[in-house]
Amino acid sequence: MGQIRFTASLVIIATILVGCKPDKPPAPQTKLKNGSQATAAVYRSPLAVAVCPDGKTLYVSDRTAGCVTILNAASGEHIRNVKIGGEPGGLALSRNGKTLYVAQRKANSIALLDTARQVVTGHIPVGPWPVAVALAKNSNRLYSCNRGNHSVSVVDLAAGKEIKQIAVVRDPAFAVVTPDESRVVVANFMPAGAATDPNPASEISILDTKAMRQIARVKLPRGSTMARGLWVSPNGKWAYAVHLLGQFDLPVTQVEQGWVHTTALTIIDLTKPMPLATVLLDDLTNGAADPWAVVGSRDGKTLWISHRGVHEVSRLDIGHIHELLEGKIPAELAKIKDAQRDNIWVRIKKDKRQIAELARDLTALHISKTLARTPSGGKGPTGITLSPNENKLYVANYYDASVGVLDTAGGKLLNTISVGPQPQACSIRRGEIYFHDATRCYQRWHSCASCHLDQGRIDALPWDFMRDGIDNGKDVISLVHMHHTPPHNRRATRPDPRTCMKTGVLGSHMMPPAESEVDDLLAYVKSLRPEPNPNLLQFAPAAKRGKVIFEGKGNCSRCHPKPWFTDNKTYDVGTASKGDPDGKYDTPSLIEAYRTAPYLHDGRAATIKDALTKFDPKGLHGNLKALTPKEIEDLIAYVLSL
Repeated sequence: MGQIRFTASLVIIATILVGCKPDKPPAPQTKLKNGSQATAAVYRSPLAVAVCPDGKTLYVSDRTAGCVTILNAASGEHIRNVKIGGEPGGLALSRNGKTLYVAQRKANSIALLDTARQVVTGHIPVGPWPVAVALAKNSNRLYSCNRGNHSVSVVDLAAGKEIKQIAVVRDPAFAVVTPDESRVVVANFMPAGAATDPNPASEISILDTKAMRQIARVKLPRGSTMARGLWVSPNGKWAYAVHLLGQFDLPVTQVEQGWVHTTALTIIDLTKPMPLATVLLDDLTNGAADPWAVVGSRDGKTLWISHRGVHEVSRLDIGHIHELLEGKIPAELAKIKDAQRDNIWVRIKKDKRQIAELARDLTALHISKTLARTPSGGKGPTGITLSPNENKLYVANYYDASVGVLDTAGGKLLNTISVGPQPQACSIRRGEIYFHDATRCYQRWHSCASCHLDQGRIDALPWDFMRDGIDNGKDVISLVHMHHTPPHNRRATRPDPRTCMKTGVLGSHMMPPAESEVDDLLAYVKSLRPEPNPNLLQFAPAAKRGKVIFEGKGNCSRCHPKPWFTDNKTYDVGTASKGDPDGKYDTPSLIEAYRTAPYLHDGRAATIKDALTKFDPKGLHGNLKALTPKEIEDLIAYVLSL
């Protein structure tokens, strides 16, 4: 009940502050024979999968159906759907398989599912927006990745309660406990800080479980985003993180051969801790876009990786890659040349500094014969897990309502298990599928979601789009409510949503969408809805004071009026970039400002405060010069409540 009261209070406060009712995304519709409309069945969207210790039962979380589906692993028989509140996500099974822990993002809690009785027996409140869980079975603790306040909750399972929240970098999306349970390794989904910093990139957080604090941050290569998949070797020495690698300072016309987006795996030495190497998982002319999850064998020699954007799974001989990094190169590999010079592995043997070049070498895994890719058995593969005897890989196919069963030895699809009936896709669902489908891009390097992460939001990188010249990167804009805020992009060069969507796809994917596909993309984007700041209760009094300042003394509402908090005009606020002739930029909507850092057209401001003070010395944002420091803090609180 306490959790319900918290959520209700949050919505009420958000409504008071913003001055409008929180709207809901439209339900899928289907036409009846008489021409009237009826709500269609809910879509099935399997997200994560777990297998019981004896290998007989599968548990699949379903994000849109709001349940955990229980399946017979051998026969594929559908056993039961167990209702889970608040958007179920990550799963973890207890050592004996008697309890399944389920992250409930919108309920801010972990559900406890009794696997014998097949019912939820309780909930443990944690931080806001938990999306993934990791279990320390010996110490009887659970760790929850809370994206709502960038923290990891430590849960004492014996006491049945959260005992601490540990601050991490930004948007923790996945966590793994080391075998000795001394550390928790956390993948932070997006970069933190200013986009104009020399090396914007997602990071890996290392937590000390005894001290219950973050003790190290390991930065992934420059331009890394979408860090979610993570696995730790059985000896506890290595962590493997899969992520995108964006060459954001190159014009997006350079999409060919991965010059814009590549897909990478970074090996982290946990004893240091620091990166050892980053290898690319793409083929030379065939991208492996939008990685989601990674799991490994008990001997630590093989990894499997799901690629949501291209509907495939990779099998990686990581044991051989470690040998190559140590200079143990087979004679047949040593003979292969890179044009007139030695190949990358030979160069690494001669000079370890050459390891850095692996992050730019699309042939390294191909010539070493360490990587194989195979179809996942459906569209949008997300969560993966191995059977107890490791002869099968189970893959949750998000858009096909299925679990693919793959032979781990050769990658052959053995079976496809349905999690339930799937209604025919409406325009919104078709648009969502297109948005996340990198096969709609030339050579499959990226999808729309590769830049607009987390359901149409941002990736915190300044991309060099050709529509306004070269060498003047612009921060990615959230697509939430874009149909209410034309013109579009930072320089307002696209007059309406349709033009923006159509030219955006063509310019970045190099494949023209059909008119019907543009219709579907627009339907999906129009369905996106803002979510109230999950931390609003903490600063609600300041936000109420800030609302008065925003609409009065600060004169902010002149350019950021309700309901969309933009006047759809361009202004010069003293932040001109090289290559921009007049310094005029589109007034951004402030809706969901709490989750769209960094700020200003090129992302130079890591915080709202930086945007209003550090990068506005002339006070061109409203009447900032007339405000006291305390009033500015209240104003910021209000902006972060929108």
